[in-house]
Amino acid sequence: MELFKEGQIGSMVIKNRIVMAPMGIDYIDPDYGFSEQSIDYYAARAEGGTGLVMTGATLVTDEFETPAKSFLLDNEDKVSRIKKMADKIHSFGGKLCIQLTLGVGKIGFIGENNPSFTKDEIHRMVEAYGKAAALAKSAGVDAIEVHGYGGYLIDQFQSSLWNSRKDEYGGSFEGRMKISLELIDAVKKTCGEDYPIIYKFTPKHLIPGGRELEEGIKMAKFLESAGVAALHVDIGCHACWQNAIPTIYQEPALHEEYIQAIKNQVKVPVIGHGKMGYPEVAERIIKDGISDFVALGHYSLADPEWANKVKENREEDIIPCIGCNECIFSILSGEPVACGVNPRCGREGEKISKASEVKSVLILGAGPGGLEAAITSAKKGHKVTLWEKSSKIGGNLIPASVPDFKGDLRRLIKYYETQINKLGIELVTDKEFTSVEILKHNPDVLIIGTGSTPIKPRLSGIDGDNVHSAIDVLSKNINLGKDVIVAGGGFVGCETAVHLAKEGRSVTIIEMKERILSEPMALNNLLALSKLVAENGINVMAGTKLAEISDNTVIVEKADGVREEIKCDSVVLALGFRAMENIKSELEGRIKDIRVIGDASAPRRVKHAVAEGFEAAISI
Repeated sequence: MELFKEGQIGSMVIKNRIVMAPMGIDYIDPDYGFSEQSIDYYAARAEGGTGLVMTGATLVTDEFETPAKSFLLDNEDKVSRIKKMADKIHSFGGKLCIQLTLGVGKIGFIGENNPSFTKDEIHRMVEAYGKAAALAKSAGVDAIEVHGYGGYLIDQFQSSLWNSRKDEYGGSFEGRMKISLELIDAVKKTCGEDYPIIYKFTPKHLIPGGRELEEGIKMAKFLESAGVAALHVDIGCHACWQNAIPTIYQEPALHEEYIQAIKNQVKVPVIGHGKMGYPEVAERIIKDGISDFVALGHYSLADPEWANKVKENREEDIIPCIGCNECIFSILSGEPVACGVNPRCGREGEKISKASEVKSVLILGAGPGGLEAAITSAKKGHKVTLWEKSSKIGGNLIPASVPDFKGDLRRLIKYYETQINKLGIELVTDKEFTSVEILKHNPDVLIIGTGSTPIKPRLSGIDGDNVHSAIDVLSKNINLGKDVIVAGGGFVGCETAVHLAKEGRSVTIIEMKERILSEPMALNNLLALSKLVAENGINVMAGTKLAEISDNTVIVEKADGVREEIKCDSVVLALGFRAMENIKSELEGRIKDIRVIGDASAPRRVKHAVAEGFEAAISI
């Protein structure tokens, strides 16, 4: 495969064309240095076959901005930890690149003299940048990447949208690029002319007033002439974050045309990213000369061994990223970075060891929590039996995967099916869970992952033949007619509404809250799904509740008490979920070890079910 041919960036030779994209994490020591946890995290990707590992943004000084959840490289005290990380990555044949940043700046702020630093302050920033690069090089780091993209501080200098300075650091293209040139020169001065500098930049912001591709190409040529060894192409910014950091709702390789446009204009290598974690897509991008390297971000979180599995023709074993962006949501919520489908993300130093005593483990429910519990229990060497009441595994992943824009979930279900078969887990489908049957099986450990069921409110007409749950609508071939009301504007209701609109139906969402998609979720997913709702012509009635249902109309009520009658053929309920009644109480005292996981405990997201399934199994 072209993916596994050697590549070169300046003087740095890389064993393949696979790059771990830079991403923010919070596995940070109290002094903002690289922690043991972060070292294990990055080294695991190199062990998994990634050719070039890039760290998340690392501040070069805290004089102007508090590091918060980013690393800081400002003195010798932090070098030994970086050297340990570099040595580990090198031991696996990988190369290490640290992304250096001046900070976040005033993202989205447009006003007089922005970025608002004195020239003396800018000079101190540039000096700190060169010093940080030299510290990185002394630690054995193979390259640095300039964090010059996406509306962050360096890009705020570069863009006429944000930069309103009147001095030599603003105005013309050359003025706005002055700080970029000074940063490159500072690195060359402290690290040598041949030390590889990768520059990550945004050739198109995709927002009104933002950079257009013509200037992006001009930037690429300018940076190449300034002596960078490679260009890392990024698209979008915080105002359209779903483009910069894609979601499940977007197509693979969504930045392809922009990467190709830059590749066609420069001679230095180009690194491209944007939903390229599908092996066939990544191979095509390299084979067709669209990019010299592919950068995998969230795909490397979901599976650190992505590269090795592709190289060994084990693509069916890749844990697929599902574009849920729980990784981003966790860090922005003040929690440790976590992956929705890989519960070991951030815990790479902990190994799954064989249990000292083989136990019989019975798991009820083959949703994501039960499946993760089964896989982890089997890896520990236990005898695992998995019971599922339906004919297929996946639980609520099955209806959730039906819309054409949810293909990543179908890949996840397929991954689970493969692992169940490979690990020799006994799967019994169409199985009713009764206390008699469970006691007859007599497991040492019982894990209850029976999931949740849709909420059905007490409402006039709620039991009519024209009323269906979103789960049933997505799972079964139901004749809904032309005009459909979707009650509930959370992500289940909105996804279902988009799916129905794509089928040609006229859809109205009724939502009690003041806006749809008000539940906690990653901003980029919110933006992407909101855009789908708007693009598909769905009528949204927020601040409105469903009051009555009849055969061909519904009565809705506004917050002020005003009622309105709306004609419709069907009503689809997407009003949330409640835990299925489980049988733990019937079995307590009769089975020694009972554990309840996922929605059976409390309805939440895939991430919680997977994490709890893993935790329940890892301690057996």
